[in-house]
Amino acid sequence: MSNLQKILEQAKAGLEPWEPIPQTKWLAIAAACGPAEFQEIENRIRSLLQELAETPDWDGDTQDDINKALWFFKSLLALRPI
Repeated sequence: MSNLQKILEQAKAGLEPWEPIPQTKWLAIAAACGPAEFQEIENRIRSLLQELAETPDWDGDTQDDINKALWFFKSLLALRPI
């Protein structure tokens, strides 16, 4: 069972709901993740790519939001401990 949501909620503690998790916390997030969490991250990336493909060209704001989320999750994967 993945604890990714719990890890992300802890990282967002003290932030406003609209504030992104600062990059300074990304390494700690990746370090707290295990195989189940990284599998969930991969699943979220696949879902976001599908959502991006289905987003109309005129909806640039949504495209931007999806791309920000993709960048975040792909960055977490890149920080995965070996």
